[in-house]
Amino acid sequence: MPTFQEKARKAQQEKRSSRDEKDPADLSGAQEPDWDNPESWGGSGPDADDSASGNAGDTADGNEAQEQKRTAPKPPAPTPSGTSRAPRRRGRPRGPERVALTVRILTSTDRKLTAAVEQTGLNPQTLVEQAMEAHFRRLKIEDPGPKSQGDVA
Repeated sequence: MPTFQEKARKAQQEKRSSRDEKDPADLSGAQEPDWDNPESWGGSGPDADDSASGNAGDTADGNEAQEQKRTAPKPPAPTPSGTSRAPRRRGRPRGPERVALTVRILTSTDRKLTAAVEQTGLNPQTLVEQAMEAHFRRLKIEDPGPKSQGDVA
């Protein structure tokens, strides 16, 4: 008894043969391009303009139509704090405003941070912020508040 796969293959072959359709994956009749002549690589003849982009017949660099269609990108809407952000993905709550900070830490500190992440299940961002807050509390350092517009860093 033929398997389902064999029946499906036979039905597909019959369907193709009834329409005289060639299997698109069959490369038996394909001609190899003349690799020494780049002009022969593309289509030539009356159907040469029939590319998907419609730019095949252009003699210029093809950017004129794109420049005409291009519009200025819309700037992101300002947030209540006055800064602009990219739109948030649906279902994802916005976190607190953050400032990018790059620091170098010792390899032993990095290993400890990795161990803390594995033990607590918290992410490194949260662990570092909690550690810094604890350190600031111990030193009795308080938030001086937001910078005024006249301050330049």
